[in-house]
This record gives sequence, structure tokens and C-alpha cells, in this order.
Amino acid sequence: MKIIVIGNGIAGYTFASLMIKGLDYCRLEVFSDESFSPYYRTRILSLLDRDVQPSTLEILPRIDDGRYSLKNLHVDTIDCENKLVYTSDGRMHQYDVLVLANGAKANMLPLPGGRAKGIFSIRTVDDVHALSSWLEGHGDHVVVLGGGLLGLEAACQVASWTRRDVTVVESAGHLLPRQLDEDSARYLQRRLSQMGVKVLCGVKTSNFLSRDEAVTGIKCDDGFLIPSDTVIESVGIRPNTFLAVDAGLKVERAVVVDDHLRTSVEDVYAIGDVAQFDGVVAGQVSAAMAMARTLASNLCGKDAAYTPAPAQSMLKVADLDVISLGDVYGGDECIVNEGDSFREAFHVTGGMLTGCTLIGSREHYAAVRGAIGKPFSEIREGLGL
Repeated sequence: MKIIVIGNGIAGYTFASLMIKGLDYCRLEVFSDESFSPYYRTRILSLLDRDVQPSTLEILPRIDDGRYSLKNLHVDTIDCENKLVYTSDGRMHQYDVLVLANGAKANMLPLPGGRAKGIFSIRTVDDVHALSSWLEGHGDHVVVLGGGLLGLEAACQVASWTRRDVTVVESAGHLLPRQLDEDSARYLQRRLSQMGVKVLCGVKTSNFLSRDEAVTGIKCDDGFLIPSDTVIESVGIRPNTFLAVDAGLKVERAVVVDDHLRTSVEDVYAIGDVAQFDGVVAGQVSAAMAMARTLASNLCGKDAAYTPAPAQSMLKVADLDVISLGDVYGGDECIVNEGDSFREAFHVTGGMLTGCTLIGSREHYAAVRGAIGKPFSEIREGLGL
């Protein structure tokens, strides 16, 4: 069986490694736009430290098998009817099974002035290198648009590396609106201010300001101006659906798949950030890996169904752990354990633990990770509450 995988991120790598281990009679050909070996995208901002090399981000072990080949080629088109893939070197490649794992791009706000120099998005190693080079001669004041996971990490890394002022602008009412309740977000905001990161919430950007083709700041909807010679946009992702659209696959926000990761076309599958299951584009490493495992199991002869796991996010802000598990909104009660350097919030509904946030401490992570959806009374004593 000849399998072609388009994309070499965590989803493509996980799937390929499992297929090589699980099925003797398969050959895998993987195409990637990036020349680097597969790497952990969530850690790329560590490259702002010049002592950190891209090789330290590599996903290991490398796949070393004669049935596996990785090629740094762009895929131009897919012919699903004849099961062919056409690459940028002018060649065509036959497949029995095609797996789309080509991920997503960083979203960019469609605002006036958005093409000025000094405006960056962070998605690849090359993006970080471009930002790093720019900051050598700029960066008196850096603005980060977006108070999500990557936005906060970018803000803290830049503040730590450049020792310059950084302002985070978040359009929602509080930081990490998908991961934190309001009280936990306010606690995190106070901790960030101690690290030199200023946060503005409930603020929307209307346009970018520039002079001589270089950014000079942003203008907010209320007319407030924030001077800046460097802007980092961290406002979500856009799944790479161009190949799927041209090939006639069903596409909404991303490529629509069922619980076996099948697309609308026979023998074509999608996993990771390019896949949409049950109306949701997960955009998380854990989901990408779960999809890859499910698909590999099915192609190896098992009958596995993809089931999204409870939401989980882990962020390292400087030396501060920020962990979110399950549903952190609503619930009957929120039980809080807070000290000078940490805050834990446990959300309980009908006596069951439905979610929690842990900021500044990992002490109880293992206990609560396995307890989501179970009676809170089972772990309460062990939490010291």
C-alpha cells in the first residue's frame, strides 16, 4: 500500500511513525514545504534565544526505514479521481491512500496598513528568525495582538530577550478567554505586569500606523494610539484548505472529516489543524496526535473512532506554569486555593470536577488530570482543601 502524506508537523510525523511500526506492507512518501526535520511548533519562540538551535526542537526519534521517504517539495495539486499528487518539481506521484496533514497558517488581521514592515506572525522557524533579525535594530516598544497561548508566550519571550516594553492587546474581556475564567485571568495579568508585560483587554485594533513603509503603531477602535515599531499578530490560525478545495473535497472552515478521519472523497483522509470534526477545528497538539493515532489504527486493520479529549492547554510563561483542563466556565461552584505565587481554581458541577486552572504550580496536575468528570470528593483531601 502506497501512502502519501502532505505535511510533516506533529500530525504527519505521528501518523507516519505509527504506520511504519504497525504495517509491514506499506510505503510512505511525505511532502513538506519546510526544509527542517519535523519539530515542535509550540516551542519555536525559544529560538529568540540565539543560543538555542532549531535542532533542539526536532521531534525524535527520526524515522529511519527504507519504506519511508521525506521530500522537501511543495504539492501543487491533487487529482483524486486518478489518485495522483503533482509536486513543484513537475513530477506526479501515485497513491493508494492520501493523508492531508498540511496544517494551517497564522491568521493575519485584514486591516488597513497590515502590509507594513515590522508586522509579524509566528508559525514557523523562519518566522522566528525574521522576527529575531528585525528586533536587532528595532523593538523599542513591541505590541502583541492576541492574548491567547502563543500571544502570551511571544510577549514574555520578547520581554525577556530584548528587555524592552511589551504590550498585549486582547479584544476579549480577559486573557486566554478559551482557557481561563475571569478571576484566574486577572491573577495571571497581575503576574505578567511583574514581568514587564502590560495587558489591555477589551480593546480592538482598527488599523496599523506606518511611516516610510514601516509600522509605527496601532490605532484602536476607540481612537487610542499605541506607538510601536514591532507588531506580532497572534490571532488564531487559517487551515491550509487550498489543496482540498481545488480537489473538490468538502470544506467548511477546514476539511470536513468523520470519526474515522475520512474526507468526502474515498481513500483521502485529513488530520491535525487542517481537519474539522463535528464542526470544530481543534488547533491543538493533543488533538493532532489523537487523530494521527486513530487513523493509523484504522489503516492497520483496527476499528478506531476519534473522540475529542477534554480541552487541555499548558503554557510556560517565563517560569510560570499556566494549565487549563476541561470546562472552566459555569458550574455550580468554583473552589479556589491561592497563595502569593500560585492560584488553583476547581470548577465543580453536581459534585463532579468539570474543569480547573493551575497557575504557578504543577503540584496537583497529575491528580486533577485524571479526575475531570469524576466526583470532586475523591481528590479534594489530596488537594489540601
